[in-house]
Amino acid sequence: MDNYIDRLGKLKIFKNFSKAELMKIFGNVRYSIKNFSKGSLIHTSGEKVENLMILIDGEVITEMVDFNGKILEVERIKSPEILASALLFSKDNLLPVDVLAVKDVAILYIEKGDLIRLFQGNKALLLSFLEDIGEKFQFVTAKLRANSFHTIREKITMYLLNLYHQQNKSSELTIPLTLEELANLFGVTRPSLSRVFSKMQKEGLFVKSGDKIILKKLKN
Repeated sequence: MDNYIDRLGKLKIFKNFSKAELMKIFGNVRYSIKNFSKGSLIHTSGEKVENLMILIDGEVITEMVDFNGKILEVERIKSPEILASALLFSKDNLLPVDVLAVKDVAILYIEKGDLIRLFQGNKALLLSFLEDIGEKFQFVTAKLRANSFHTIREKITMYLLNLYHQQNKSSELTIPLTLEELANLFGVTRPSLSRVFSKMQKEGLFVKSGDKIILKKLKN
């Protein structure tokens, strides 16, 4: 566990815990760590989610098959990250996607019962867990909203307008996602997203610097 504590500390649910506190938490819970080689099928669609799964090393993709038999990549997830946390306490706790290893992967598993006991003894951890689930739900909602627009330009425009209202209608916005995370949110490639951002900036719609954007005017 010592090798992974620093990685676990980067997770949002553990953001307010010191290394010593994390060592104490994991010293009072039963857990297992499983390793999967690149290209492995880790979990399949339809499996029950009965453990908290924490991706502590490597990268995975989630896939599903559409009605025409076409395989669709749903999400690409890099460590450290929690997998399918909302399903753990769902009545319908069946995994809707296949999970595959893009690189060599290590996943930490905590049984649901042990996790509940952790929450009972640590309300701060419970709150962090619930906040993480809430943020993931907001991300999925934003992704569905973004996918209702056809072009990358429309997706960017609506995303920035939503940020504008969320951030007190300030003309200087802070984007909470990386370019890669935005590309994932919009369901597009990172290079395509970068090109449209650059084009919109050249048109004088905004000025972008790092995670800051100063709005000039926005149009579809």
